[in-house]
Amino acid sequence: MTTPAFFNVLFYIFFGYFLILLVYYAFLIIVGLGEERRRWWQNITDDYPLVYFSSFTLPVSVIIPARNEEEWIRNTILSVINLNYPQFEAVVVDDGSTDRTFEILNETLDLKPVTVHYVKHFKDGQVYSIMKSMKYPNVTVISKSPGLKKAGAVNAGLNIVRYKYVCVMDADTILEPDSLLKVMTQVERDPEKVIGIGSYFGLVNDFVIKDGRILDYYFSYNPLVAYQNMEYIRSFFGNRIAWSAFNAMPNVAGGFGLWRKDVLYEMGGYSADFTCEDIEITFRAHDYIVKNKDKGYKILMLPYYVGWTEGPSNIKSLVSQRDRWQRVVNETAWSYKYMLFNPRYKWMGLLTMPYFLIYEVMGVFIETISISVVTASWIIGILDVRVFLAYFLLMLLSQSLISVMSLFAFVRDQKVFRLKYVVYLLFLSLIELFWYRWIISFAKLLGTIKFLFGYKTYDQYVREKRIRTS
Repeated sequence: MTTPAFFNVLFYIFFGYFLILLVYYAFLIIVGLGEERRRWWQNITDDYPLVYFSSFTLPVSVIIPARNEEEWIRNTILSVINLNYPQFEAVVVDDGSTDRTFEILNETLDLKPVTVHYVKHFKDGQVYSIMKSMKYPNVTVISKSPGLKKAGAVNAGLNIVRYKYVCVMDADTILEPDSLLKVMTQVERDPEKVIGIGSYFGLVNDFVIKDGRILDYYFSYNPLVAYQNMEYIRSFFGNRIAWSAFNAMPNVAGGFGLWRKDVLYEMGGYSADFTCEDIEITFRAHDYIVKNKDKGYKILMLPYYVGWTEGPSNIKSLVSQRDRWQRVVNETAWSYKYMLFNPRYKWMGLLTMPYFLIYEVMGVFIETISISVVTASWIIGILDVRVFLAYFLLMLLSQSLISVMSLFAFVRDQKVFRLKYVVYLLFLSLIELFWYRWIISFAKLLGTIKFLFGYKTYDQYVREKRIRTS
């Protein structure tokens, strides 16, 4: 085969790969728009006051693992205390913080040591003490040694919580007051079958916050943060809502996720054998669903925002975060490879797993090789510029179209973005392929290399103080 023919073959392989992804995304977003509309109509017709005042409303345990979160922990815990929900408890797990996290918790909650019955159902590390708040009787704080990553901290909370449903959230997440009420209203529709549930959350960077309440939704115009907001919208409204329609949703995100405690108990709790915990526990839950197929269990994704979490605001932090995300994607895909095209796992094996293999795992190699091929063909003078420009334009317009459709679904119902910010996001979507996409590709490549070398550290990026109080 001649050199030009070889490069042409590679080009058509990459082009075919791109077309497969394009068709896949188009299918998901069409399904997702329909599912989002159906869920939203449920949301606006639900009688939330009735659920709130009903004596049958299920209580919830909220677990907040925290390590070195002095900038956020006060507002996070107050946002939980401010929840509009009739009965809940909050358990904060201080996972060996070396900053002022515990001191701030004590100042906010007025903590006193208590003696409680603590049984180690799950691997949690060494627990030093358990304290109760004198201001808020439904709040408990566990102090433990660092280790076992976030999974160990969540497991410590699971060892002590009382209620059937458990909400796990990050310590830099600010919850909306009605978030738990909205999510649990969906659970109340079918509590015997819903074992996991997630919903949309965006980035809190530059919000005006006071005492756990959001005073102004001022979305950051830092392009790195804005792109992440766009990514979150594409992920939740372009992918996860659609996967949820097929009961094949692969990730109840760690920023906010609700699980049935008895199911977590039977699965053995969260695993510290993976870089992160949220994707793996969701895959394991799908395995559990198949093993208990007569129960009709399901995992849902809802289309309305429940909270806001901090996102990286510089390239170094962003790469650190996405490097870690890529490692856990590879770890999980490898550990659950038996699901791929396995009819026992239905749409999880036939729809979601192929995406993880083709895009999340193999995509980083294909993108890297394609860049190398284009560069090499340009250098040796066999690149047809017209064909390349047509291909690049197709990529640009298709990605922008997916962004626009996802953004449309979000803006139509959420009403939190100002028009100026919507226009800004649309502009950024047009130039994403020129720079932001390659930052993410580099981070994924770095994460893949680290995965191959066995790295499993939980690298928490350096927080920046982004809370504004006025």
